[in-house]
Amino acid sequence: MAFDEIKHVRLGVCDPVGYNDFIQVADRHELPLDNIPPQTAYSLAAEKIYKAFCGDCDEWKIVETELSDERIQFFIAAYGADKARWHCLKAILVSLGRKIGLARMKSGSDDLTFIALQDLYAFYKGLLEDIMETIDPPNDAGFWLATQPPVIGGGI
Repeated sequence: MAFDEIKHVRLGVCDPVGYNDFIQVADRHELPLDNIPPQTAYSLAAEKIYKAFCGDCDEWKIVETELSDERIQFFIAAYGADKARWHCLKAILVSLGRKIGLARMKSGSDDLTFIALQDLYAFYKGLLEDIMETIDPPNDAGFWLATQPPVIGGGI
C-alpha cells in the first residue's frame, strides 16, 4: 500500500493535529537540513515514527500520533479509503477517552493536560460528525435478537 493513501487518510482525520503535509523518507539521515517547510512532519520508514522540525529549539522532535501507519493500512484495506477515515476517528476517540481517564486520575480535572485532552476529544468528535454527513456509516450487522425455540408435539 502506498504512503500516499495513508497520507490522505491521516490528513483527513488530522492525526496529528497541526500538520498539513507528511513526507516519507527512508531514515533520519535523509531529513532536510535547510528550507524545511512549516507544519510538515516527516515519516521515517526505517524507524516507523514521525518527526518534525522545532524552530524554537532548532532540532527534530518526535511527533506523537494516535494511530500507527499499519493500523491505517488495515482500515484502508478492510473498508476503503472513505470509510477508513470513519474507523480511524472512532479509534482516535477511544484512545483519547483512555488518556482523559488517566489524566483525570493522575492530576485531577483542573490540570491543563486534562483540559487539553478534553478539547482534543471535542474536536475529533465534531470531525466525526462532519464526516458522517459526507459518507454512509459502516454497517454493523451484529445485534442481539431474543428468540424462543419452537414448540413441537405439544411441548412441555
